[in-house]
Amino acid sequence: MTSFIKAAEIWLPSSSGRFLTLGEAEYGDLTEFAQSSSDMVFALGEGLPGATWKAQTPLLWTDLTDPHFRRSEQAGRAGISCGLSIPIMAGEFVLAVVVLFFGSEPDLVGAVEIWQQSEDNTAELKLLDGYYGELERFEWVSRRLAILKGRGLPGTAWAQERPLIMADLGQTNSFLRARNAAECGISVGLAVPVYQPNGRVQVVTMLSAKGTPIAHQFELWVPDVNRESLKFDSGHSQSIEDLNEYYADQRVVRGEDTLGDSWQSGRPILVKGDAGPRQLVLPLVRRGVLDAMVRLFF
Repeated sequence: MTSFIKAAEIWLPSSSGRFLTLGEAEYGDLTEFAQSSSDMVFALGEGLPGATWKAQTPLLWTDLTDPHFRRSEQAGRAGISCGLSIPIMAGEFVLAVVVLFFGSEPDLVGAVEIWQQSEDNTAELKLLDGYYGELERFEWVSRRLAILKGRGLPGTAWAQERPLIMADLGQTNSFLRARNAAECGISVGLAVPVYQPNGRVQVVTMLSAKGTPIAHQFELWVPDVNRESLKFDSGHSQSIEDLNEYYADQRVVRGEDTLGDSWQSGRPILVKGDAGPRQLVLPLVRRGVLDAMVRLFF
């Protein structure tokens, strides 16, 4: 099964704190792109990782021919047309920058978006930017949409102050673009609220189709009431019928498994697909404590 994600990277501050260096990466068979990336470093404001570090907000770059993107030639030959970055924050400090790259082939169906609080209505989200591949009608509708806090996928995640996984998007009234999602085959959505140091919110959404999924399994884990372990909260899988039953008795403590390792370090973790499914773990920290953990198998 072809994934909408073509490559994934985690960039970490150097020991001096002056540069971002490549921590972990998964490039699949994109050998040239991998080689061009392995020795790169980014200063504050430089390239997509550095720009994210400086802005302390998610960024979506849909024109990778721009000279500010230092790997444009290699990205073009690899079929990469879009980059999404998500900073992993602890207060005003950036612990890591996660970068996901997406393809543009006609048979790839999916979308990624960044929603932002409207300047003239703080209880409303408007689309800051989005990447929709060949989904022209879905893009047209999305760019004209305003979403109130508590409504739709991004608005509900904002209201709940935690990530949200929503399945069967084409069949649920909770997703404001259900009819459009059904028309183009989008079935699962993930929304991740990212809070700026000033308290304003942006919501990153990933909209996945069955044939070319952004991830074939989405999971959300949260600390238990005593904050001694992580427990499964919700998710969606293309291969496991009931994730709630599958994880019913499982608890993960700090330092155990990829989830526990990420909780202990406060940093995202990327597991390559050499010996199993590729995994990306995103810890979401707010007010100095872990709010939730998102895990993608892609």
